[in-house]
Amino acid sequence: MFAKNSLCRKFIASSPDVIVITNEEGIVLAGNSRAAEMFGYVDEATIPLSVNDNYKYPEDRERLMNLLSSGEVVKDFEAEVLDRDGNSIFTSISVSAMDVGGMRVFVAIVRDISERKKTQLNEIRFETLATLSGMADADYNQIYDFALEAAVRITRSEIGYIYFVNEDESELRLYAWSRKVMPQCSVELIPDIYHVKDVGIWGEAIRQRRPMILNDYAACGAKKGLPKGHVPIKRHMNVPLFDDGKIVLLVGVGNKEDEYDDEDVRQLTLMMDGMWNIVRRKQADEALRQAYAEMEGKVEERTKELRRALGDLRQVNSAMANEVGQRRLAEQRLRQFERLVELSPDMVSLLDSDYRYVMVNDSYVRFFDKPKEYFLGRPVYEVTGKDVFDDRSKKLIDSAFAGQTTGFEAWVDLPLVGKRFFSVTYHPVDSVVGDGRLVSITAHDITEQKEMLEEVKRLASTDYLTGAHNRRHFMSRAETELDRLTRYGGELYLMMLDIDHFKNINDTYGHSVGDVVLKEMVKCCIETLRTSDVFGRLGGEEFAALLVHGSIDSAIQVAERLREAIEDMEVRIGRHVVKLTVSIGLTMVCADEDIEIALKHADKCLYQAKEQGRNRVVSYCKKGS
Repeated sequence: MFAKNSLCRKFIASSPDVIVITNEEGIVLAGNSRAAEMFGYVDEATIPLSVNDNYKYPEDRERLMNLLSSGEVVKDFEAEVLDRDGNSIFTSISVSAMDVGGMRVFVAIVRDISERKKTQLNEIRFETLATLSGMADADYNQIYDFALEAAVRITRSEIGYIYFVNEDESELRLYAWSRKVMPQCSVELIPDIYHVKDVGIWGEAIRQRRPMILNDYAACGAKKGLPKGHVPIKRHMNVPLFDDGKIVLLVGVGNKEDEYDDEDVRQLTLMMDGMWNIVRRKQADEALRQAYAEMEGKVEERTKELRRALGDLRQVNSAMANEVGQRRLAEQRLRQFERLVELSPDMVSLLDSDYRYVMVNDSYVRFFDKPKEYFLGRPVYEVTGKDVFDDRSKKLIDSAFAGQTTGFEAWVDLPLVGKRFFSVTYHPVDSVVGDGRLVSITAHDITEQKEMLEEVKRLASTDYLTGAHNRRHFMSRAETELDRLTRYGGELYLMMLDIDHFKNINDTYGHSVGDVVLKEMVKCCIETLRTSDVFGRLGGEEFAALLVHGSIDSAIQVAERLREAIEDMEVRIGRHVVKLTVSIGLTMVCADEDIEIALKHADKCLYQAKEQGRNRVVSYCKKGS
């Protein structure tokens, strides 16, 4: 039938999707060029006779056949398949069963969803890192527990664990197993400390100082076996976490449904590095606060001792003794302060009353790539730039000289390194030389955390395909504009637009061309609309815009200008040139109505525009307005 029926051949050959037709034994009866491209063959004539060997996991085919045995259709069945070279592809398979000439055949439509899988993992990692960055005030156990459960989730595993590693990397100390482990575990005694030289294959990540993957635990001959009652292990992966060249932590996961790979290693490593940065910054902040407290206590105690000594010596030479004692104490305090701050990963410095550097730590040297001698005695504005000093730093430094602790978080454009996002704190420090004060400056470079949070916010409010605002963000902005209309008056208009005959574009050129058309149409809309207007994708080929300022006449002019701009577009993709038009529904948003009512009015106008022949604007205004 498929060999002789020209309609069937034409349908299969012209489909933008991968199509493979098999019998119940998996023998290929027909396929199209998209199938050949996906699996790495020259054309559909060279596709293998059987698809059974193309499943990465044979049990996936068994599950698919079981589903088909209980019905005629299976939709969006996810499975990993192998191309001609053995490379793995994540796919979504939809299969329909039918009888042809007394023979039962299966028509399968296959889509490559590898990029979607990767995007989902990145979104989970961004969400995890964003949550971790907001846990600076949480205790360490909360941070480690959250990171452990995130490690299990980001690798799609069933179990996970964290071990801390001692200074010489010879011992592993158990922190915790993930929540799902302990209900399955009946081991009577779990040691707190393991010696690296004595543990089995799970210690190879420490011994070899690199991530280790074991996808067939049962077949591994090097394992020492599990204690009685231990959770069964099918697959295992663990990753060492390095800090300044030393392994400080070992995180492991196990029993993922499919095999672990390098992408799992990458995602887990990035997430745990982000967690450890939060921990190190928290440790540094605590150490610095403790150092300040200890220093102030020692200074107070030393001052009392000095006063008693000065009282005894006052009759001999009170003025000379006072000056010598004060200078000695000042030098001692400065040396103590320098020793404490050298250990900090943040940039710490001291300024005198002339805004000149008295001391900088090694973090300053590494960050600016300048020797300490470059800073000492130099005015701070030569490092920060005169504009930053005059507009922001000087006022806060003066407040610190007056005894207040101040600070800021902002983007700063530094002459030596460029634009970075800093969290800066200014502390007053008593000086025993004269009556003046010193100011301690602690600067955190949190550019990466800031950019990561901005990216998370952008992903949460943006449609992933077109770059327009997504429906949730658009509706939030609409509620804000409606609230402003209610409070202050004015006029607000809502415009809905829909691409005419978009299904024909997809059917004629394929969904990939349809996606490009959507992107180019959105680009045209954003360039045509005013900067004050709000534009978003409601779903499919349906979009909406809020026209924030103007009258009904100006709103109609904006809608017509947009319709004409889209009508004049030509989307060129290879040898294809795609023309398109849109139908637009326009309505006034009234302060006494909610946004859903306005959407219904605009949608009704959009429907009328479609009924009246498409490629037109139909508007609605409430009577009396």
